[in-house]
Amino acid sequence: MVRNDESHRPPPDNPPTVSPKQLTAADLRQLCLEAGADDVGFVDIGRPALDHERNDILAAYPRTRTIICLVIRLNPENMRSQARHISSDEFHHATGAVATVGRTILRRLNALGVRGAIEPADFPMDMGRFPGKIWYVSHKIMAVEGGLGHMGLNRLVIHPQFGSCIRMTSLLIDTPLDVYGSPLEQSLCDRCGLCLSVCPVGAIKRNAPFDFMACMTHAYRDNFAGFMDMLDSLLRSPDMDAFRQRFSDRETASMWQSLMYKMNYRCGYCMAVCPAGQAGNFCGSKKEFLQEVLLPLKNRKEQVYVMADTDAEKRARTNPNKEIRRIVFSIRR
Repeated sequence: MVRNDESHRPPPDNPPTVSPKQLTAADLRQLCLEAGADDVGFVDIGRPALDHERNDILAAYPRTRTIICLVIRLNPENMRSQARHISSDEFHHATGAVATVGRTILRRLNALGVRGAIEPADFPMDMGRFPGKIWYVSHKIMAVEGGLGHMGLNRLVIHPQFGSCIRMTSLLIDTPLDVYGSPLEQSLCDRCGLCLSVCPVGAIKRNAPFDFMACMTHAYRDNFAGFMDMLDSLLRSPDMDAFRQRFSDRETASMWQSLMYKMNYRCGYCMAVCPAGQAGNFCGSKKEFLQEVLLPLKNRKEQVYVMADTDAEKRARTNPNKEIRRIVFSIRR
């Protein structure tokens, strides 16, 4: 059965206008924008900032000479919605959109004699390296090096125009360019602290490193760790009543939805409340923004997943609207 879905149909290929030897950064930027990218940056494989990334990049595509970082903007209002399935759906659609744009660009480059490969914006990744670094190209690093923004307090790349509400992917091509991007001189993050305030597990800290485990434990609950927890509960439970003592029906339904469709992200509030960038402003007064966006997310009634006796649990318990769910990781290296 052929699905007639115009939203996923790539733009028609244009006839080639230049040869690989003539391909300049200006030509390539225009090609990428015409293919549907909202912004694009270019990074050379040899720059010192990629010393810790280069081996993985070359493992993904040994002929890499240039990394193209593509940006697709998200709809900020979807990301700010209290109905979090709306934000998850927006995120997944943008992931599909940036993949479509990337493949369109590669087809047009192939017609010019340029070869390359695309690293997914999200899954699938190399689970053969799990639980280590399962991705080969760090899109945030490429975006920063390509001059598309800086990472803010929320550990998200903040784009000058689109703010934190962006999706990125990277293309690896075998052709050098005449000009490459460089990091912006200043960060757009003014450390306003809204992301710190809204984070239900306190993963974002003003004067301490980002707590990756606290963020992953909650926001990615319906990913692999939660799935393993469900399997463990199924195997240990003598009957469904016992299983329901460990997994409520709403948790089972959420996991089913993530497996059948795409993963539910249980947070993303740091992106929702970030006011940086032209598209991420307060959309009125700051007071209205706090009342309409920050406070409803901060005080949203929901289950919050934490590891026992951690700073994340202490933070979550300060909010009476959060139902604390202690979990135990069973991932083995």
